[in-house]
Amino acid sequence: MAETMEIERRYVPSVMEPIELEERSAASPVIKGISPPFNSKSEDLGNFREVFAPTAFDKVVGRHRNDPRGGMDVVALFDHDGQPIGRTTNDTLKLSIVERGLAYAISPPETTLGRDIVTLVRRGDLYGASFAFSVAPGGESWTQEADGSAVRTVSEVGSLYDVSVVTRPAYPQSSAALRSLDAWRQQNLNSHELEQLAERVADEAADKRRRWSYALTAASARLISARLKANAPRIK
Repeated sequence: MAETMEIERRYVPSVMEPIELEERSAASPVIKGISPPFNSKSEDLGNFREVFAPTAFDKVVGRHRNDPRGGMDVVALFDHDGQPIGRTTNDTLKLSIVERGLAYAISPPETTLGRDIVTLVRRGDLYGASFAFSVAPGGESWTQEADGSAVRTVSEVGSLYDVSVVTRPAYPQSSAALRSLDAWRQQNLNSHELEQLAERVADEAADKRRRWSYALTAASARLISARLKANAPRIK
């Protein structure tokens, strides 16, 4: 199985774990949530779904707890970019393992960006979270479901880079996982199963092409109809 420490990103939809805003009268608001939840299958990430085991972040969070300034530096960001709105090394981003998953609590700064994010979360304009991570060597396993789909279980994260409040889900960076999936399939599926998988992938690709062709044809027909109507002589 391929070993990799490449950065991957995952989006946690609000229907699974919504962002919460803890309003405190004597202190600044705190943005809280779970990212990711444990033992919950993700959406389709491109021929596979993903589950994080309760052990996935044990070493990462343990390093914060035992030596916060000498351990891993994790930042809280807006859309995985720009200036931080929280950081583990100064305790403005707190990470903890709870029964539901990896819990985060962000204390945003009294800056324009920090106040804007709090306002947008309060209004419900921002409600999704995301996180960037890499898998430790040997920290994943694969299984195949009855319907032929694959499930990746992450049991140990190598690094956690950021926990972000995001506007919309970004395309999941999962090339490392897909390479690992290919390696697992080559090692674990027999030739007949590999042929069936190849046929299913080819059928799905052909179906997508057909749907795209139908949509393109329908759009062209509507455009031609609109032009004919626009150019048709008007009867006075």
